[in-house]
Amino acid sequence: MNSHQNVGIIGAGATGLTAAYDAVRAGHRVTVLEAADELGGLAASLEIGGVPLERYYHHIFRSDRDIIELIGELGLAGDLHFHKPTTGVFLDGKLHPFSTPAQMLRFPAFSPLDSVRFALSSALLKAVRDGERYNDRTALSWLRRRAGRRVTETIWEPLLRGKFGDRAEQVSMAWLWARVHCRTFELGYLDGGFARVYAALRDAVAARGGKVEFGKRVETIRQADDDSPVTVRTADGAEYGFDRLIVTVPQPVFARAADLPADDTVWRNQYLGATCFVLELDRSLIPYYWLNINDADFPFLAVVEHTRMTGTEPYGGRHLVYVGNYVERDDWRFTTGPAELLDRYLPWLRRLNPDFDRGWISDWHFSRAPFAQPVVTPEYRSLIPDHRTPLSRVTLATMAQIYPQDRGQNYSVALARRIVRDLGLA
Repeated sequence: MNSHQNVGIIGAGATGLTAAYDAVRAGHRVTVLEAADELGGLAASLEIGGVPLERYYHHIFRSDRDIIELIGELGLAGDLHFHKPTTGVFLDGKLHPFSTPAQMLRFPAFSPLDSVRFALSSALLKAVRDGERYNDRTALSWLRRRAGRRVTETIWEPLLRGKFGDRAEQVSMAWLWARVHCRTFELGYLDGGFARVYAALRDAVAARGGKVEFGKRVETIRQADDDSPVTVRTADGAEYGFDRLIVTVPQPVFARAADLPADDTVWRNQYLGATCFVLELDRSLIPYYWLNINDADFPFLAVVEHTRMTGTEPYGGRHLVYVGNYVERDDWRFTTGPAELLDRYLPWLRRLNPDFDRGWISDWHFSRAPFAQPVVTPEYRSLIPDHRTPLSRVTLATMAQIYPQDRGQNYSVALARRIVRDLGLA
């Protein structure tokens, strides 16, 4: 192995920073180029009273071995704690507990037969080890047959429509299998937030001579021929040459920068955008950590009261609530200004808690990401581009290539480590 390769990485999210960490430890020269002015990508953080908090709600599961291992390598294992937070469902104007198997089976909208079918279909998804057997099936068609129409209409369909909108009928069952099979009731969170993981990765890269540069939005990626280095030009006019380039940004961003033809597979996957408020409240809004909104007329998908899991003490007594959505980028919930959007959401928050008043909000924050959720259809597997690209020294490693998963810090870490090994950089 050549220990003196000059490795470039585009994107300082979980995949990019983990790849940089592994490559620099193997003796390579590493430069990470990040368009934003912060670490983490979709796991980037803002600050609440000086304490980092993810812009979009994040936790990990007991089954997330790769990121748990990485946290241990970085010396942070003692600060990772697992919790058993509560979950609720808002349906027909009422809050319903939905945290434990017993609460799920006693869900008021279920008949005894519905409860049995819900339990059996969920158990089947837990038992099936290879979710790719569901590649050619849609989630809703499978659920209507296995879980029954009442369970599907009450629980699953509102969640799929809330997340994917008009595309809900197209979502692959393999995608839903991964959500059920791979998750646990216990959720992990790191004291001080996952920003500490990304800061530790950055510091470890820097300690071995690597660099993480911010404000470096990539404009062009070029390679004259297979034997030539890769040239990267950024929006500020800087130019870099690399022996090897790993690209971790969304596929359309890479396709434009590399000037790939319109028929290249890298263009084919479609993404939804994400919007998310973080509300700083002087009291609790909901009695759960996670509340699924199963009333179809609501304009948002979920409400997550982060401090129901962590407690309020780390944040100076503030109750922190996420109000999140996945939407098309031309949807009014993506294009409306944050202040107006919050005003439009307030009456709906009051439906969750009739006592809620705007005066409860001491401060708020808003984040928006254009490429946050790939639309995973039954054809999705065939649309995933290879990690190899038309540029021989450029490798693509993005969340849209994690299948049947499509997001998550754990899977991003696993992807990065595999790519670095496959390229002979570790």
